[in-house]
Amino acid sequence: MGFDKIKNVSLTDLFVEQIENMILSGQLSVGEKLPSSRDLCIKMGVSRQVVSAGLIKLGQLGFVKIKARKGVFVSDYREQGTIETLLAIMRYHGGTMREGEVRSLLEVRGSLEQLCCKLAIENETESKLQKLKAILEHIETAPDSQTAAEEIFAFHHQIAVMSNNVLLPLMYYSFRGEAEYLWALAYKHVGLESLYEEKKSLFEAIRNKDASSAERQVKDTIEASLRDLKVYSS
Repeated sequence: MGFDKIKNVSLTDLFVEQIENMILSGQLSVGEKLPSSRDLCIKMGVSRQVVSAGLIKLGQLGFVKIKARKGVFVSDYREQGTIETLLAIMRYHGGTMREGEVRSLLEVRGSLEQLCCKLAIENETESKLQKLKAILEHIETAPDSQTAAEEIFAFHHQIAVMSNNVLLPLMYYSFRGEAEYLWALAYKHVGLESLYEEKKSLFEAIRNKDASSAERQVKDTIEASLRDLKVYSS
């Protein structure tokens, strides 16, 4: 039996979540002006500090735009949002991603992973390869879907590190939660043995410095996931 940690949620977090939900549900429309900070304090029963901090956070997430001396307006989060915005959308949908969001993530992940493999092969060292092999062995013995998802993410992140590109591992890590979510679903869909053999084959391609094979394998994996899109979306 698993027990989730009880989180101490701040009033600012609750404020942000309520406004997020109103935007995602359509209660607040793109371009609509929010009530003044003073009115929000009264309507929601919170302090000016909570409202101020909450609006700043909503702005960072791309849900609102704060215009000096004009007010706060609902933004199109598809144009202004970040990875954190995707997490907020997932929270609204009960922790799952919809088909369009899954497709977008898979397409971006595929491009990143192909580039990571290409550069990793060009910059491969024995020590880095041994670290990748160790992670592969952890995948083989993963006891459950979450552990498998974490190890598979670590495997691909290590390939990004091997690329010697400063930005690639940072970019890949920013998708960690979403990537692990999809890998856990893949575990339930195709099983651990299939996922392990897939990663083992990719490891062999990198070790053999076969860039075309590595990139093709990543492409095939993404295309297979796209064909089974409904398995990975709510």
